[in-house]
Amino acid sequence: MIKTGVIGTRGFPEIQGGLETHCMELYTRLARLDDNLITVYRRKPYISAKNRDITYPNIRFLDLNVPKSKNFETFFHSLLATVHALFQKYDIVHFHNTGPGFFIPLLKFSGAKIVFTYHNISYTQKKWGSFARHYLELSERICLKNADYVIFISEVLKSEMTKKYSIAKWKIISNGVNMNPRSENTDYIESLGLEKNKYIIGVGRFLEEKGFDYLIRAFVKAELQGYKLVIVGDTDYPTDYSNRLRAFARDKGIVLTGFIKGDNLRQVYSFARLFVIPSFSEGHPIALLEAMSYNIEVLASDIPANLQIKLEKDDYFRVGDEDDLKDKIVAKLSGKGRKDYIGFLTERYSWDKIAEETNNIYNKLKFSNET
Repeated sequence: MIKTGVIGTRGFPEIQGGLETHCMELYTRLARLDDNLITVYRRKPYISAKNRDITYPNIRFLDLNVPKSKNFETFFHSLLATVHALFQKYDIVHFHNTGPGFFIPLLKFSGAKIVFTYHNISYTQKKWGSFARHYLELSERICLKNADYVIFISEVLKSEMTKKYSIAKWKIISNGVNMNPRSENTDYIESLGLEKNKYIIGVGRFLEEKGFDYLIRAFVKAELQGYKLVIVGDTDYPTDYSNRLRAFARDKGIVLTGFIKGDNLRQVYSFARLFVIPSFSEGHPIALLEAMSYNIEVLASDIPANLQIKLEKDDYFRVGDEDDLKDKIVAKLSGKGRKDYIGFLTERYSWDKIAEETNNIYNKLKFSNET
């Protein structure tokens, strides 16, 4: 049995974010392996009354009441979680992303082994000011120099970080994807005024890095008859950009669903004609993998994180180029409309395999000096 603390996620279930999806899929599986006991430190403002009562075997949730703030939330949550973890006699403490990892040196005094998963390079995001960027860069150095084991979710991140730092023990363990059956229901998409196979979707938070503004411009330029554009997601905190994006989308007749999960999300994926991920920056694109699991045609910006998925050449467009995106959308809509990605995804992106690989790292850290 391994006793593990998890710091860095807002929590789960049904909380928006790729990191939150990663943690839910990973830890609900890890908790079934070797009778692992896992404590997940969640952020209370994100836990709805409905989700507060959801439980999982061998997982304990500890909800910390921190301010919902772009600049201070992660800092205070990580500090409180770290102080609590100091006295829990954990075998492993697993930090996710650089901001929470600022306090790793303090937790080393507890004797726990520290695992750090690097999900994305946070300080390049445009939402951060100068102070926050410097804090995140310092946190990156602290994480990579003090963790006992580093997990990178992509080859792209590993290559960039191993050029900057000497990291003794690391492994690439990518994100995964579930093979969800296509929904047979249409009530939700009908409530949005959508028809089967007559809409395009994008999924993600309302951040500049996600590129939804130029996706909207490309869609409008394409002048598609009978098609709608749907953007699934929202923002954690209102910003000037998210307010402008929402107003721009509504002005152009774009369908905004907000954050959705469960069968509503399955319906939107199941009957979409095309999925587009226009991001300028990604760690490892879970939303793209999810779309592929429904065998939807996809278009992805040609950033390194998307290129590593190794799609067909005509599945990519030049990042930030709305004219190229417009042309690729028109070309996709004139094609067959469905592909078969299931075998490819099952082989490369199994959450069960990811949990087993992570569990092996935990066991080696606890029971031996060699990893």
